[in-house]
Amino acid sequence: MDWIEQAIFTSAETDRTSGYQVVAASPGIREDDVRELAAWGPSHGALLDSDAGGSSLNAHPLPSGGHCVSRTTPAGWEYSGRGGARVYTHCLVVPPQILARFANNPFALWRAVVANGSVHVYQEIPRRLEPVRLPGRAAAVDTALLAQLCANPGPQWMATLVQAALDSVTLAIIGGPPAENVIAGLVNCLPPGCRTEFSFSTGLKFSSRRPFRVVALSADRNEQRRVERLYNVAVLALSGDPPVGFAPVESWPRLILRALRSGRLSFLESRMAIHSGEISLHELPAFGLQMLEELDASALNDDPSDQIAVVAEEKTEGLRIVAEADLQGDDADDAAGAVGGDDAADEGPPMIAPAPQTQASRRWTVAHGPQRRKSAAPATRRRCTPPPCEHLDLGDRAVLEKLERLDDLVFDSIAGKAAALEQLKELWPQLCEELEDPLLAESREHYLRHALSAWGQHGKPDGVRDPNAAVQLLEVLCTLFQ
Repeated sequence: MDWIEQAIFTSAETDRTSGYQVVAASPGIREDDVRELAAWGPSHGALLDSDAGGSSLNAHPLPSGGHCVSRTTPAGWEYSGRGGARVYTHCLVVPPQILARFANNPFALWRAVVANGSVHVYQEIPRRLEPVRLPGRAAAVDTALLAQLCANPGPQWMATLVQAALDSVTLAIIGGPPAENVIAGLVNCLPPGCRTEFSFSTGLKFSSRRPFRVVALSADRNEQRRVERLYNVAVLALSGDPPVGFAPVESWPRLILRALRSGRLSFLESRMAIHSGEISLHELPAFGLQMLEELDASALNDDPSDQIAVVAEEKTEGLRIVAEADLQGDDADDAAGAVGGDDAADEGPPMIAPAPQTQASRRWTVAHGPQRRKSAAPATRRRCTPPPCEHLDLGDRAVLEKLERLDDLVFDSIAGKAAALEQLKELWPQLCEELEDPLLAESREHYLRHALSAWGQHGKPDGVRDPNAAVQLLEVLCTLFQ
């Protein structure tokens, strides 16, 4: 068993200096790691909850290649007499091989360390700490925790959190169940090989000098606005329905939604255990597709009727997402500006505000993933536009004829003609190679509107919609949006 070095960061007066500092450390910690612990260390007033029971579990990488897993708590009063609780952080410097034994899950590792009796809140801090050894290992997925989160906030919210975490440079969570449970659930929804990419804190106030990737955020509205305006942070409030802007559309979030909604937690745990440390963020989309196929196959072997019900529910949810996305378009931004610009749009707490894409943020966005819309004020439905072939001066008759053919195939496919759909699947990839991105986007937008309008006309007198029409419509949209 390898050693886990440890350190304590808190406020004290020592022979070196006074104030917040690394006041004690075991001898095996490298100097560059000590400097990193001091840079990330939380100081006076950093806890969201400074009461005696308040705390924060934190994890972030270190220059040595290891990870710091720490717990921040209030511990007595400031020695300086300035008032307020002294913030005390016990840090563990965990080598990669030990973290891997605990499925790269800092929550599981910290529980094991506490059970082992290896961490203490010292009233009199020793000048020197000894490294600790930690036997054992952890399961790839905490199925009991995920079962609890399936009840609250629910499968749709957990899948949305996964999508938001993958798409955001920094994700801030407000409300819902305790932040420590929610963030632990998010970690458990990721393959072990991806978890070390997601640094987090569960109870520290947001600070730009501690660039955690996932954080809990204060319920203070002014603080939320400050973070949204000044930093590259997406804010997600766990109340009401999940926002369309981070709907689970990529393969891995969809897998999480399907597994949680169908109660297939053992499937999730077993597959993650098999591929424990193999899957990186770059490989996650392909792994998600593979797992979706395996989930479908295993569900059909267990009970075909259950699988049919889950797929039907997923298709219905897909239509809801498409419809809500259509209602949150460009006119929403116009409506917000018409009533007073940015300040007027700030009235009332936004459900989510994804940060603008920068070079740093694109580094974390899955290649070729769909673009996210920012949330907006309630919008009116946008005016329908004519088909692309009727108002574009392309200067190329051959391309124009293909667009006219495309119009016919899309409309016939949405109307239910199977032969037209097969031809559409052949023509669309060709046009994607020939047309510029703005024209493709405009074409998709028009066809999406037509699809929604057609879906609204599929209702029967008794209010029931034709499921075959829904399947055909979704297949058309999947073809156009790839």
